[in-house]
Amino acid sequence: MVEGQAKEEQGQPCSHAPADELWRVQGTRTTPGVQQHISYLCSMLTFEEAAEAYRRFLPGKMSARQALNLARPVGRALAKKEDKEVKALFDKASQSKTDDLEREQQPMVKDSARLYIEPDGIMGRMRRESVPMEKHELEREGDVYREMRVGAVFLAERGNERSELAPDVWIDMPKEGSQQYVARRTALGGFDKLLYALACQSGLSRAEQVVVIGDGAHWIWDLADEQFPGAVQIVDLYHAKEHVWDVAHAVFGRTTAQGLSWAKAACDLLSHGKIEQLVTQIAQLPPIAPPPGKSKSIPEQAIGYFTTNAERMRYPTFRAQGMHIGSGIVEAACKSVVSTRFKQTGMRWTPQGLDTLLPLRTAKLNRAFDQFWQTQSQLVA
Repeated sequence: MVEGQAKEEQGQPCSHAPADELWRVQGTRTTPGVQQHISYLCSMLTFEEAAEAYRRFLPGKMSARQALNLARPVGRALAKKEDKEVKALFDKASQSKTDDLEREQQPMVKDSARLYIEPDGIMGRMRRESVPMEKHELEREGDVYREMRVGAVFLAERGNERSELAPDVWIDMPKEGSQQYVARRTALGGFDKLLYALACQSGLSRAEQVVVIGDGAHWIWDLADEQFPGAVQIVDLYHAKEHVWDVAHAVFGRTTAQGLSWAKAACDLLSHGKIEQLVTQIAQLPPIAPPPGKSKSIPEQAIGYFTTNAERMRYPTFRAQGMHIGSGIVEAACKSVVSTRFKQTGMRWTPQGLDTLLPLRTAKLNRAFDQFWQTQSQLVA
């Protein structure tokens, strides 16, 4: 099993029609319609809940194990579809490099003001025996955790909120119906290209400006440089402020008036894009020892963080253009894509389980499940 809550139920198979050869479901008698419904339910609910919902509203028997067995090949087909689309896109891009003149003669119409791309990472609980183990993991009992990467892409339109830093400017908000998501287990690889493909489907070539927002992780900027060269890069202001507070807590303690006063003044410098002054303020703090296992103290680490990301923290400049300076969209995406379905109490996953269920989850959230199934249903006929 891929889900800790699901039990080894041995119910009788559904008895509606001959085996569904399209999905190669062996030992189960079902129809494409049954598989469509149960797969959709599994994208939202645990396998037990999906089976229970099926039994309540549709005739026939269904167990959690049967729900898993029916949903798994659908997820695999969706994952294969994702990879196929990515390959086709990059093959086309490679071929078009030899035809620059034709592209110049047919300029792309820019009919969208701004496209936002927000990547992030989130940890998932894995079955201990299902993944290669690190030394420190072998030395202790319990489950292990591995990263999944999530991407949110959306077109912007003028919002209803004015900028605090530029009162005459309205802040962007996601255009209704434009938010799209991708998710992939980090160790599987291919997330960067998958996110690029989603951006292309969402109007990358038509956007006058592209904005990548992240929490400051190095991999995000490497991704942005490679897949979205020329994009505006912004460090989420909330995460940047967390680094300020980390310094205050490390130097002054967590509840001191001096630390509170220093952090508020430092955050004000940060919000106004005065990164060089902020770095100077940190450098003037009393020296402290590095944390255990680290070569640099927390203030020294913060100096490197703010110096490296200075141009990604010019918040007044970004606000003056109505840009988002927070990554709340992708943090919400991490919850809706991963946490809601994959991080419920007691859930433990195998890599294979995540690799097949994540595409099913994003297809549902992207409102692409029905379109995908219609294509497959044509193959059955």
